[in-house]
Amino acid sequence: MAEQKQNSFALDRATISEIVFFAIVLMYLIGPASSFILNVNAAIAGFFTKSTTQILSTRNTVQKLLASAQRIKDLEAKLAERELEVIKLEQQAKDTNKLRQLLNLKTHADRRVIAAEVVSRNPDNWFEQIIIDRGKLDHITMGSAVITGIGVVGRVTSVSDHASVIRLLTDPDQKLGVLIPRIGITGILSGHHQNPPVIDYVPINANVEIGDKVVCLGKGGTFPENHPVGTVIGVRRDNNATSTQIEVKLAENCYDLSEVLVLPPLEE
Repeated sequence: MAEQKQNSFALDRATISEIVFFAIVLMYLIGPASSFILNVNAAIAGFFTKSTTQILSTRNTVQKLLASAQRIKDLEAKLAERELEVIKLEQQAKDTNKLRQLLNLKTHADRRVIAAEVVSRNPDNWFEQIIIDRGKLDHITMGSAVITGIGVVGRVTSVSDHASVIRLLTDPDQKLGVLIPRIGITGILSGHHQNPPVIDYVPINANVEIGDKVVCLGKGGTFPENHPVGTVIGVRRDNNATSTQIEVKLAENCYDLSEVLVLPPLEE
């Protein structure tokens, strides 16, 4: 009996020891596992929090970019409007200056002067002819000189009751006697379409320089004497070295005309 009690007591001690051992192992196992679970939960929560923050930040950045792009677009539109206004003002100032020059020229002219507006261009001779709103009933005649306050424009070649056709200096058929005052050299100016007009057959020894002024010779009674024609921009000598060809930039832009003055020949 005593032996059975001793064996039972030993068994109980062994069982208790095993239980305590397993309890200790379980604590060691559960401890890291719970920590791992907590860490995983924290990582997941941090990931979603970070993702949400990044999404919000990206959305705000996109909204700011869109707002900036719209502001830039609005500023560009306003800038374009301002540039258009400046162009209009510059054109108005240019037209006003031309009108002032025409009025001054008309006031001080020692011959009859008729003011006219350019109404169109001849489609068949776009770069060589213009049409003005004055004709026979305004006392304009064939061969009349056409000028502005800046320079020579051309000559009247056709007249109806209320309109006239002007052949511009750019037309190869338009010839004009000219003078280079600095050296006293005369010549005949001929148009070259959109290229600069030229003065041909100038003596080879003529001391013509770039920048020399060219004016009307004015000996035929049509064009006013010494009225501006243009400026020398090129000097070319032929291969035989017998004459010089002079390129001239016209004083008046024949492709940007709005008002002109018509001067009938003096004999009229």
